[in-house]
Amino acid sequence: MKRWQGSCLGALIVLLLGGGSLLFFVPMGGAMLVSIPPVFDKLTAYVLCPDAVDYSYNDYNFGVPSSSSPSGGIGHYTELTCLYTDGSQKTFPNEEVGLKGIGAAFTASAICGGAGVLFLMIVAAIIGGRLVKPKTNT
Repeated sequence: MKRWQGSCLGALIVLLLGGGSLLFFVPMGGAMLVSIPPVFDKLTAYVLCPDAVDYSYNDYNFGVPSSSSPSGGIGHYTELTCLYTDGSQKTFPNEEVGLKGIGAAFTASAICGGAGVLFLMIVAAIIGGRLVKPKTNT
């Protein structure tokens, strides 16, 4: 076996194991980012208004029933207001804040997981290339 073959084999093994594990780590990492309010709020504000100088969240209707059914759940409504350098403001409704925030959290998790797998692939390729002893024909 040649050194480049060992290098490719090491990278391929890590790609198969790491790529498969991303099916678990991306949803778990995204859910963890969503469950940490300061991180989720900052990530959502960055996605919805990246050029804003300040942002604020307004939460409404805490503990109010979300349906007329007695067994229905309770909910709340969140608005994101972004302030820009020229003094203008833009307000984003609850649906946009929720959906784009969740999408941003899962995207950040996928980028971090993919970068980790790429780094491990490079390390495995280097180790795989060094472990192979090329044949010498004498």
